[in-house]
Amino acid sequence: MSANLSPSNHRGVRAVVYSRVSTDAQEQDGTSLETQERACTEHARSLGYHVAYRVRDSESGTTLDRPGLHQVRGLIRSGEVAVVVAYALDRLAREQHHIGVLFYEAEENGTRFELVTERFEDNATGKFIMSTRAFVAEIEREKIAERTTRGKAERARNGRLPQGTGRGMYGYFMRPGAGTRIVNEEQAGVVRDIFQSFLDGASTMSIANELNRRGIPTFTGKRWYSATISHLLRNESYTGRTPYRRTRATYVRDPLSGRRKRKIAVRSEADWIWVEGATPPIIDADTFSAVQSQLDDPERRRRGAPKYIYLLSGRVRCGACGAAMVGQTLNGGRYRYYRCRRSYAGTDFDRCESRYVRANELERVVREQLAGMLATPNVILAEASRIRDETLATVDVEGVKRRLRSLDGQKARLVDLYQAGEVDRQDFQQRADDIRRKRDLAERALAPLLSVADLPSEAQLIAACEEMRTWLCEPDRLAKLLVAMHVGVVVANECVELHGTIPGSSDGQCQTRAGGLVEVIATATLVITAGHRSPSSPQSLDR
Repeated sequence: MSANLSPSNHRGVRAVVYSRVSTDAQEQDGTSLETQERACTEHARSLGYHVAYRVRDSESGTTLDRPGLHQVRGLIRSGEVAVVVAYALDRLAREQHHIGVLFYEAEENGTRFELVTERFEDNATGKFIMSTRAFVAEIEREKIAERTTRGKAERARNGRLPQGTGRGMYGYFMRPGAGTRIVNEEQAGVVRDIFQSFLDGASTMSIANELNRRGIPTFTGKRWYSATISHLLRNESYTGRTPYRRTRATYVRDPLSGRRKRKIAVRSEADWIWVEGATPPIIDADTFSAVQSQLDDPERRRRGAPKYIYLLSGRVRCGACGAAMVGQTLNGGRYRYYRCRRSYAGTDFDRCESRYVRANELERVVREQLAGMLATPNVILAEASRIRDETLATVDVEGVKRRLRSLDGQKARLVDLYQAGEVDRQDFQQRADDIRRKRDLAERALAPLLSVADLPSEAQLIAACEEMRTWLCEPDRLAKLLVAMHVGVVVANECVELHGTIPGSSDGQCQTRAGGLVEVIATATLVITAGHRSPSSPQSLDR
C-alpha cells in the first residue's frame, strides 16, 4: 500500500504515526492498519503530541524498501517530525540490523521512536533491550520460515503439492484440500497442440500468434507471448513428474538503484523433491524429451545469432515504444539496419510501426557527436572552469592552510615535550595519531584544488582533442568509449538522442590525466540531439 500523508500545521511536538501489516497476514493478530493507527494516535495525544502525518504500509517487514517507510525516513531527515509513533517494534522492521539503521537515522536527526506496546528508555540499557528484542524477533521469523519450509517438504514427499507454490498450472484444475491436480480436458488439448506444433517446426512466436487469433486465453486470462510458450514447453510437470524445490529465490542489491532484486537460481538436482502422483500426465516422456532436444539444439541458437558487427548493439532503443532496436541485414548482408524488435518479433496485436534506421548513418552520427563533445577544447575548458569555481566556493582554502600550519606547530611542540620527558611514550603516540588524523582530513579537503590546478594548458588540450578525433576512428575504440560513458541511444523519427555520463570521479571532480588526454572532466548528464533521416522502408535505401 502506498503511503497516505495528511500534513497539518498545528503547533506542538509534531509526530508521524506509522502503521504496517503484511499483505498475507492482515487481521490475523488483531493489529490491522486501523487498529494500529487508532492506538498510535491515542498514545500520541495522551503525551501531548500533535499527529501531523499518518503513514501506512502493506509490505513485508523484512525489507526497508517500503513506500510508507520511505516517507517516514524522508520526514525524519527533513526535520518535519520530532517523534515517530508505531504500534510495536516489529511493525517498524523484522531484521535486527534494519532496526539499527532506523534508530541511528532518527538519532542523527534529533528524532525519536515511541512504541505503543513497548517502552524503552533513551539510554544504554534501553538500547540494549531494544537490540535484544529485535534479535529475538529476527530469530522467531527464521524459526517460522524453517518450520514452514520443513512442512512443505514433508507434504511434497507425501505426494501432495505444497501450498504457496504458484497460482496454478495451465491444463489442470486444483483438487481443493487434496493437494493434487485434475486434468482440464479443454486446456489439455491446447497443451498437446502446442507441443506438437513446436515439433512440426513452428516457432514459439507463431504458436502464440495462432492461439491469440483463436481467442484462447492463458491460465490468467491474458494473451499469449513467445516467453509464455517457452516456459510451457520447459515444464516437466506435463509428463506427470512434478519437482518441488527445483529453484531458490535470493535477493541481490542493484548497484545502480540500491534496491533489492529477486533472483531465481536452479538448485542442484539432488535437492529436488519429486511429488509423486500429484499431477496426471498430459504429454508423454518421449514427446517432452524431443521438444527439449529441439529447444537446446545449437544450430537453432546459431540461426538467431548475429553475423555482422553492430557497434550500438544493446544500446539503441526505439523512441516510439521504448523497446530495444537490434541489427538486421538485407540483400545478403549488403545493407545493415537497426530495427525495433517489436516491429517484427512482437505478437501480432503488439507490433511497433517504427521504421528501419541505416546502421552506418546512425553509427556515424553517434561517433561524430561523441567526438564533437570530447574533442572540443572549449567544452573541456568550460568544465574545468566550472569545477574550479565550484571547488573554490565550497573550500575555505586559506582556512585549511592555516589549519595545516597549526597542526604542524602542534606536532613540533609535541616532539619537544616528548624529548624533554614531559609526556610519556603512550601519551605521545595517542596525541601524534590524533594530529595525523586531523592533518589527513585537511589535506583531503585540499585534494580537489590540487587536481584542478593540475589541468593541462589550453595548447595541450587542443593537441589532445585532435588526437581524440583520430583515436575514435577505430571501431573497437568507439565500442570502449560507449561502455566507459554508459551511452544509450534513442531513435525517434528523424532524431537521434544520446544519453550518457562523462567519465569522472565519484564526487564529480576532475582529478587525473592519462596518456596526454584529459580522462576525467566531470560527472554530468549528456543530452545531444542530431538530425537524422530514417527511411520508411529499407527499399528506399537501395539507390
